[in-house]
Amino acid sequence: MAGSTRTRKYLKWSLVVLVILLLAYALGWFFIARTVKARIFDLLEGQSGNETVVSCEDIGYQGFPASFGFFCDSLHVRDRKTDAVFDTPRLLAEAPVYAPWSVMATVTGPATLDNDAGMILRSEWEHLGGKLIYGRAGPRLISYDIEGLTARFAAPEGRQGTLTAEYAQGLVRDDDGDLDLAFTVTNGVLRPQNNAEALPAVSVNLLATIDDGGALLANKQIRSHGLRGKSGILNQATLAIGDRASHIAISGRFSFNKEGYLDGRFSVELTGIDGISQVLQLAFPQVARPVETVTGLIKSFTGGQRTMALDVRVNQGRAMLGFIPLGQIPPV
Repeated sequence: MAGSTRTRKYLKWSLVVLVILLLAYALGWFFIARTVKARIFDLLEGQSGNETVVSCEDIGYQGFPASFGFFCDSLHVRDRKTDAVFDTPRLLAEAPVYAPWSVMATVTGPATLDNDAGMILRSEWEHLGGKLIYGRAGPRLISYDIEGLTARFAAPEGRQGTLTAEYAQGLVRDDDGDLDLAFTVTNGVLRPQNNAEALPAVSVNLLATIDDGGALLANKQIRSHGLRGKSGILNQATLAIGDRASHIAISGRFSFNKEGYLDGRFSVELTGIDGISQVLQLAFPQVARPVETVTGLIKSFTGGQRTMALDVRVNQGRAMLGFIPLGQIPPV
């Protein structure tokens, strides 16, 4: 009889402990799920949170008990300073229970971006995903990948065009205090105007490191003016056109002074400069004449070779090929 009583007491207290543990886990789960949401919203708001408004028509939490997640339907982001507005139907973010600091997110299209100047961008995609890893001081890795992108834009002056890309991905990472940057676009095709022919497919690859730039990510200052006073190395920047009959590759160390002007010495490899020049002139008609002039100077300097290796120096934004001026690079 005494043994039966002890058994019942054991079962009763075991049940009480189990209920307490389940309640504690549920409360902890909800707290971490709210933290995942707060980190995503914090990233969208950026450093100047008071200038950016992030809202959802409907918001909820999901994934219990295996993951911490939330969804945001009709995501609306507005920058009060520029009056730029971004809208997309749905944002979903989840973090596994074994790594709550690592958040995976997906965005459902189509998305629109417009501002009071009259610029409108509407984008659709097959897949758009991202990853956010947090450290003690803030984000230490942000990445994204996108497949099957189609973006249609309308400029204030009435020009309309389309940009498509087979695949694109990007990464910003704090690597022991330095900031790693990586960006890739595969088979991007620009139609500058809807009634014009599309430009040849372009593939872009960029890999660079900003010395002591990790704090820019933690403080959410990944903007061009944050590069002032910084230095680093451009490991690789390539632009390949069409079937790679024309391509340009650039590498070298660089720095920006306090006014934002670029200094550096770069190794440049060019193949098929005429093809590169043609694409740049069609894509950016406002700089067509300077591009044509620089193309002619480079061809005369190298004797018209199809493949050439050049040494380009930049001093306070002024780019020089030997004694030939290539133009002025504006400050960041």
